[in-house]
Amino acid sequence: MSAETLALTGEFARSSWAIYLTAEQAQAGHSVTLSYQNAIVVAPETSSLTLFINNRRIGEENISASNGTKSITWTIPDGVLRAGGNDLDLVVSQRHRTDCDIRSTYDLWTEVDGAGSYLEFRPYLKATTSAVEAVQALGADAEGRTRFQMIVPSLGALEQVAPLLRVSQALAVMSGMPNPEFAFQPRIEAEAASPGQMTVAIGTAADLEEILTGLPPGAEAGPVTSVLPSTDGTGSMIVITGPTWSDVGRAIDTFSAPVLRPLTARRESLTTDRWHRPNARFVFGGERLSLSELGIPSTEFSGRRFRSSFNIALPSDFYAGAYGEAVLYLDAAYSGSVTAGSQINIYVNGNIASTVPITEEGGGILRQAPIRITMRHLRPGLNRIDMEAVLIAEADAICAPTSDSSPEPRFALFDSSSFYVPKYARLGQTPNLAGLSGTGFPYSRQEQPTALFLDRIREETLSAAANILGKMAQVAGTPIAVEPVSAANAVGARHAIFVARADQIPANVLAQLNLNQELASSWRPATDQDLSSMDSPVSLDDWRERMEGGTVAQRISAARAWLREKLDFTEGALRFLPGSETAFTPEMEDDLLLAQGPALNGAGIWTVLTAPETQDLALASGELVRQDIWQQVEGRAFSYSRARNEVRAVEARNLSFLAPVDNTFSNYRLIAANWLSTNLLSYAAAIVILSCLLGLTTASLLRWLGRQQ
Repeated sequence: MSAETLALTGEFARSSWAIYLTAEQAQAGHSVTLSYQNAIVVAPETSSLTLFINNRRIGEENISASNGTKSITWTIPDGVLRAGGNDLDLVVSQRHRTDCDIRSTYDLWTEVDGAGSYLEFRPYLKATTSAVEAVQALGADAEGRTRFQMIVPSLGALEQVAPLLRVSQALAVMSGMPNPEFAFQPRIEAEAASPGQMTVAIGTAADLEEILTGLPPGAEAGPVTSVLPSTDGTGSMIVITGPTWSDVGRAIDTFSAPVLRPLTARRESLTTDRWHRPNARFVFGGERLSLSELGIPSTEFSGRRFRSSFNIALPSDFYAGAYGEAVLYLDAAYSGSVTAGSQINIYVNGNIASTVPITEEGGGILRQAPIRITMRHLRPGLNRIDMEAVLIAEADAICAPTSDSSPEPRFALFDSSSFYVPKYARLGQTPNLAGLSGTGFPYSRQEQPTALFLDRIREETLSAAANILGKMAQVAGTPIAVEPVSAANAVGARHAIFVARADQIPANVLAQLNLNQELASSWRPATDQDLSSMDSPVSLDDWRERMEGGTVAQRISAARAWLREKLDFTEGALRFLPGSETAFTPEMEDDLLLAQGPALNGAGIWTVLTAPETQDLALASGELVRQDIWQQVEGRAFSYSRARNEVRAVEARNLSFLAPVDNTFSNYRLIAANWLSTNLLSYAAAIVILSCLLGLTTASLLRWLGRQQ
């Protein structure tokens, strides 16, 4: 599994993903074990868990693990598994023991434990000899992470950084796992033979000879990439070597070649199948995708709350957050038992986007019924759309003992339903960390290497750089070329990424990205407290000022909330000029800061990844690239606290726009529509000015062309 736990909630839930198997593993596959636990309110006699592999039912189990974790093992028939990708579908149907209202459906859950769920092979499984297949077949550990132990004995030279980061990015793209993590070490401290972990030894033949029991054939003659047994013989490791570092670089280039992609090639999908199948289709505007293409089959449902979801992907220059509507054309049916008050809800990235009530009783069939969805919740990169049908029936109010287990379907969703996204504006913006986390923008779209500044070439700093670049390469679909620089002033005005401890970030970079100039001292200041400040006298006037100020602030806040809720007015929309931005300072509990802004002359884009200490930089960056955290990265500055597992994003007020890729009149018209929808006062002022001009012109014409006395 690609997560520590897999939660299946509600009355119906389906989780679909894919695993990669080598030919040797496919032949040796024997059984699959699932370890799960469920809520105590789940009725075991009417609730079931079913596993499918490659559309073949492997096993079905009545859900009955409310008292503790339960493990079940099913034998896999011969011929089911295949070399390459294998599709897995885990489906649960759950019913409540006692309640029949809609609220009770939120109490239903079954959690599958990643540590106790695995695929078992027959004894004497032969190891693959292909390094690429070994990486593709790598899964996740008990925490849902895919860990790469990078062994580099002679780490320290600047010319080694680019090849090492290139191979780490290639490993992340090849594995396709959602939570890749890298750790650079000079020696093998612990074997990585457990599931979800792999050792990759990189260096010249002379360097690796000192730490390995043997070298691959030809290592002293030329570039070599090979799969060898680990030092204790319990697993395998990838060895990339050669007589010189130049040869090692060529071996890395050969190893990375399968995942390289031309920058001009249009991407059709974003790789997500290792945790959500199928891959998310890229939508560039004007496409109409059926639910069958999006991985949702036709389904009948007999419960009270049906939920299903699919993913789409948007390019980095998506610019339609203030106007336009996508449309879900729904093919569905509901039975005569469904009463008024039922409804269909659509969620986009966890936010409610549309609600359609069911008002006609006696059953009905919906044929391409349009459900309009505002595009404000969409973002560059991966987007999740959830469809929910809340179905109310008179039998739920009575709640007879057998009514909740009736097999009579109330609702049916057909895979002929489709999702349509209209043509939208294409315009790149900066700073835009959502574009970075979505598709690796802007570094994934440039031919020239990105400048990379590391404060010191050491294991922790290189691990942090490998973590963020590996995740960026995953969403970009190809490794991102970097050029390490020895000093920050060597970056110039081009695209650059800074990975360093807070006190090593140059002051001009902090100022350019509008970060606190005293970042290092203010982030984790000394804890000495001036006790004299606690002895200040209490004044009635001070309290009166606090209360009055608080009342005014509350009224202003309430007015803003009313405008936002009733009229969809935001503070950013009600201004003529961009608002001023204050220098951002992370909170004391934050362990990591990711920020972005324009370069000195505006020609490039700078991104900073920093932390109070080097150790925090390595550890927190491993948490940052977790899929659930990475999906929340947005704005101009983003901070993360490991202890609280909380994120904080600061929206950019001063945005710069890049030259659009699409220079057609239609695209410029859509750009103008979105900009005017975002800047309402400017739109209103333009209408007033044009109206005045029209009035003056009309009066002038009438004066000259009208009847003369």
